[in-house]
Amino acid sequence: MRLKNLIQSQHTEILSREKNNDKFIHLYSIGAYWVAFEQSAYRLNDLFPQCELSLFIVPDRPDYVVMASVLGDKVNAYFRKHVISRDGLNYKVLKAAPLVAEYYQKWHVDAVRSVL
Repeated sequence: MRLKNLIQSQHTEILSREKNNDKFIHLYSIGAYWVAFEQSAYRLNDLFPQCELSLFIVPDRPDYVVMASVLGDKVNAYFRKHVISRDGLNYKVLKAAPLVAEYYQKWHVDAVRSVL
């Protein structure tokens, strides 16, 4: 339910953050899991290769949006060892190395294929 509400109420803001995101991991709590979208999902998948990938479609977007999710316990252990740029109860921002666009684009195509 929290995921559905997050996507329905904040998808425009989330995707706007991700549009030119080449420096951060934006994470959103949905209860037992932390989720990330698009470029942040790519980075989360790099940190936690066993994360779950999901796809969804939003209005006015021609392609799938990729979401990565990781159990809260695993991510919380990571939070304790790293600097958090923005530390909210349900939203956190972590600094990341600059994004290589070609790697992200290949990952996105592969992620969509693996889920479909």
